[in-house]
Amino acid sequence: MLHRTAIRRLAFGISMLISAKLAGAQTPTPADAIALQNAGRLGEAEDAWRAISKANPGDAAAFASLGVVLSNEQKYSEASAAYRKALALDPNLPSVQLNWGLAEFKQGHFETAIPPLKAAMSADPHSMQAMTLLGLSYYGAKRFPEAVKYLQKAVSVEPNNKELHQTLAQSCRLAKNYQCAVDEFRKLEQIDPDSSAVHMLMGEALDEEGKTAEAITEFETAVKLAPREPNLNFGLGYLYWKAARNDEAAAAFQSELEVVPDNAQAIAYLGDIAMKNGEYEKAVALLEKSSKLQTNNRLAYLDLARIFMDQKRYDQAQVALRQAIQLDPSEADAHFRLGRVYQLQGNNADAEKEFAIVRELKKKKEREAGKGPGRPSANPGS
Repeated sequence: MLHRTAIRRLAFGISMLISAKLAGAQTPTPADAIALQNAGRLGEAEDAWRAISKANPGDAAAFASLGVVLSNEQKYSEASAAYRKALALDPNLPSVQLNWGLAEFKQGHFETAIPPLKAAMSADPHSMQAMTLLGLSYYGAKRFPEAVKYLQKAVSVEPNNKELHQTLAQSCRLAKNYQCAVDEFRKLEQIDPDSSAVHMLMGEALDEEGKTAEAITEFETAVKLAPREPNLNFGLGYLYWKAARNDEAAAAFQSELEVVPDNAQAIAYLGDIAMKNGEYEKAVALLEKSSKLQTNNRLAYLDLARIFMDQKRYDQAQVALRQAIQLDPSEADAHFRLGRVYQLQGNNADAEKEFAIVRELKKKKEREAGKGPGRPSANPGS
């Protein structure tokens, strides 16, 4: 006990001596700065390294050490500048590329983090930290195929890391590598079989792969695990709706509204189901409510236009269809229906313009490869 006390007193005395040196005109030594770091006096250590690098502007190690202290103080922008200076003086200085990449990553500068992290990987291909950070940086930069490459290596080293598996699965899904996504979600289900989020994400991946029945099973499991979780009942309702199981879809959408009363998309799909059942008055009320809650809800405008056309309310149909076109002019359906409205009103010139757009959009889609239908966002505010 006395020995420990003596060591603490000695460390305190050394740090006080260094502080006195900093207060005077003397330039501290690297040993002084390291002693301050080890004592946890980061602000004084920063001042020491700044003084050392100022006195020795060609000392790459001093700038690298300053970067470490600044990173520990969470001054990541200043740390990045210090690391860049160190590398400009000595490109082969160990660990600096990794530290620089980490500082950029911590700032959310994912694209900027990639080059130094790649350099760190080249210097040490077995660095788990560099490998993981590089995969996460590619993910953050929305460069999903490249994220998959590095995250697959990372999960092979840490097979029980749920966060890595989940990020890899999402990267696979967003890279449209659906089999890879499903495989990863299967592994996640083995690691954490009671996770509603994993079952939901698995369901989304299966749906995007065109396996709607299997996707429904996953969402049903997720809802059983977390019946009050926002968006889960909506996701299940959407899949029922997609499979033309409208009664089950309506029940799921109603369950969603018990959790999130202003979920505009759930209301819109209920309106769509009411329209298909011929309940036009109920459908219009729901669809108009949905379009007020979420002005970019395209389904609501398309369905309103369809009802107005059936009721020969052509001017109102035009307004709804123009809203739908404004939201997504690349979809042919609203242009075609607007052309039909013009025809029914005897306006053949404008009708032909819309049909010409439809023909051009169809040709364009035929030229494009591999574009499948996407899922609607479950977030009513999106």
